Amino acid sequence: MINTKTKIEDIVKIDSSMMGFFNQEKIDFCCNGHKTIEEVAQEKKLDSNNLLKSIENNMDFDNSKKEGMDLEDFKTLSIEEMVDSLIIDHHKKERDLLFEIDPLLNKILSVHYSRHGQELMRLHSLFADLKKDLEEHFVKEEEITFPLMLENKNPSLETIKKVEELESDHEKAGNIIKEMIDLTDWFTAPEDACNTYKYTFELLEKLVKDVFVHIFKENSIMFEKYRGFGE
Repeated sequence: MINTKTKIEDIVKIDSSMMGFFNQEKIDFCCNGHKTIEEVAQEKKLDSNNLLKSIENNMDFDNSKKEGMDLEDFKTLSIEEMVDSLIIDHHKKERDLLFEIDPLLNKILSVHYSRHGQELMRLHSLFADLKKDLEEHFVKEEEITFPLMLENKNPSLETIKKVEELESDHEKAGNIIKEMIDLTDWFTAPEDACNTYKYTFELLEKLVKDVFVHIFKENSIMFEKYRGFGE
């Protein structure tokens, strides 16, 4: 059973389909998954018991929902297998999405500037920051930190420092994404949006949801498991 002292990340570990609920409620389960239900309720000026009840009503305690299978499988992997999975399932997917979104966002900024210029200019700037940060982050993981982790089965101070740097990167990316979500009301296209506009927002939503899962897998599962080897 869960209570108001339960961490958000632990709820996702019980039932990974709750990622959808937390996204909908704008509750950070990846970068700030260490916060408890009580802490989140205080931040959002909600009654903690009401939030707990809402979470319980949406949870599948048997974890039988299909959405949870990928995360359940990930938990059972070795560190080496987790690294391979992250690169294949998230790095490649997110690189492809960044590549596809970039020209589309430029296009709708130009075409729809007269009606939605302020929002699109800010979104364009935030996306550019996110794209730069993620692309550099992927390289740091693939070329520096992941190899260090695989070479040092027992965590060294150097490796833990590199892991902490990645966690800081995750928080920075998460903050950019939160601003993008607030700016667009979870990528809701305006009524006069063309098909390209709508499609671009669909891709942006797909990207950020994947980044959230990606960060959760690293922060709350792989890094936690790796640190445990040194205890």
